[in-house]
Amino acid sequence: MRRIIATAIALALFVAACIGSHSCANTTTAPSGGPKDTLPPVLIKLTPESGTTNFPTTGGKITLQYNEYTVVKTATDILLSPPTRRRPQAKIKGKNIVVTLPDTLRADQTYTIDFGQALADNNEGNLAPRLVYAFSTGETLDSLYFTGTVINSQTLAPVKGALVAAYIDQSDSVCFNQRPDAAVKTDDWGYFVLRNLSDTLYQIFVYSDTDTDYKYNPDEDEVGFLDSLYRPTHVVNDSVPELHAFDMKDTLHCSARESMINLVTFKELQTVQYLQNSVRTSERQGYLKFSAANVQIDQLEFVGIPDSSVILQYNVTRDSIDFWINTSYRLDDSLLIRLNYLKTDSTGQLSPCEENLSLAIKKTEDSKQQSKDPKQKPDTTFTLVVSAKDETVEQVGVSIESALPMIHVQRDTIQLFETNPKGQKSEKTFRFEQDSNEIRRYVIKPDFDLIKGYDYELKIPAGTFVNLDKLPNAEAGAKFKVPQGENLSQLEVQLTSVEDRYIVELTDEKGSRVFRTYHVEQAGALLFPYLQAGRYMIRITCDKNRNGYADTGNLLARKQPEVVRFYESQPGNKILEIPESAEIEQTIDLKAMFQ
Repeated sequence: MRRIIATAIALALFVAACIGSHSCANTTTAPSGGPKDTLPPVLIKLTPESGTTNFPTTGGKITLQYNEYTVVKTATDILLSPPTRRRPQAKIKGKNIVVTLPDTLRADQTYTIDFGQALADNNEGNLAPRLVYAFSTGETLDSLYFTGTVINSQTLAPVKGALVAAYIDQSDSVCFNQRPDAAVKTDDWGYFVLRNLSDTLYQIFVYSDTDTDYKYNPDEDEVGFLDSLYRPTHVVNDSVPELHAFDMKDTLHCSARESMINLVTFKELQTVQYLQNSVRTSERQGYLKFSAANVQIDQLEFVGIPDSSVILQYNVTRDSIDFWINTSYRLDDSLLIRLNYLKTDSTGQLSPCEENLSLAIKKTEDSKQQSKDPKQKPDTTFTLVVSAKDETVEQVGVSIESALPMIHVQRDTIQLFETNPKGQKSEKTFRFEQDSNEIRRYVIKPDFDLIKGYDYELKIPAGTFVNLDKLPNAEAGAKFKVPQGENLSQLEVQLTSVEDRYIVELTDEKGSRVFRTYHVEQAGALLFPYLQAGRYMIRITCDKNRNGYADTGNLLARKQPEVVRFYESQPGNKILEIPESAEIEQTIDLKAMFQ
């Protein structure tokens, strides 16, 4: 017993010694460094203080002293307003950040330096709170401000990092040629505060400033503008919440900030009009591509070819023309075209222009390969692309497309059959239409209500269509039926106060996929059947010019893009949660929605 007790005591003493001794530690494991630093750097001192006056116009420096070593994480986030040609330069000196201004500043001018998310601690990269430093090269400091939000015209999503620019000059093209008199970048919420402004009228623009030269570049940037001049009236004050730094992850407080103005960005269509490209893709077809939309053509003559033998098709935005030539004889190697249209001249105005084109056949890899293979047999038929989606066939019908225009159609040979659950088949009637925007596409729509549980089949015999190459189609067809399933749901949207033409789309929760589209001009119900359970949105465009799509804006013409809205079932909630096996009804007052 004594031996056991002695052994136990000795073991206890050994363990205790190991605990207190480094020699018993596992030397392969690094010692713990303690809890991770999650605190941002704290600003201790500014030299000179923010709000200082009589700041030197050359050689001025600002020193930011922090409680820990701080680095310049993103130098391009440091924004001087009004901007100068050369950006502020920030260098690290111990725990200080020293900012110098390389360009000569204006006399009697108020400036701000917005540090954005440029500064972070050296160890963990914790961002320093956003700092806006104000100073004046004169006796007084301008003190007015205004706030706003920037969203994209199509997605309605906030635009992050856009440059909001204010100009005292009221000329139309000032944002193309000059740096702004005041500028700020939007935060993660598309929100901005343009501060320390003078008591005057400003033109307000916003652009993405892709090349960071503080000027609007229409080839690269999206742009937006305020319809009228704006005079700020609110005074900078420490009690104003919007003037302080916000945590971008704090949804409640960020979304509660006041916006005095709203700006909508869009990508401008090119406005300088000229013939950009002319191509002959084969002996009997080609295209003309113009630089801007809605080209105005006075004459388009294919020399030596009767007008009745020329097939033309504009694209939706009318900046491109496809052409096909239907003749029985071989065409010359050079196709001569005489074009008269309105072209932008050196003064920026549209004026008549005549161009004589000579188009040779563009050789493609396929055509080169065919010419090298004398054994290749010529085609005797062509293939139709027939598409019928069960979910949308009731609305959009069955699509029939070909690569070339049709020169002959035997509509009566097409048949549509309905088969009931007992296997009894009957022939049904339908409407046959050529697509108004695409002459190579035809649409078949049933003349009757489709029945659940029934099967439908469209048959297109060989030779129903003859294309431009004088080839008949190969036999084609499609099968479809009304979707069935206990889990499918239906959405009914009742539209009221319809005073214009609207495009109504049901999309996914990101707005990228469109499930069904309606074009409406009067009040009534829209059905969105056969929906899987999920998250959806309803996007509505006010189609003022009735062209079937959302038009973008034009800066110099002071034309805003057509207005797009997402329906909100509750304020701030654009998402419609549709469960399984549900029939959802929503009522939308379009007049109230688009006010």
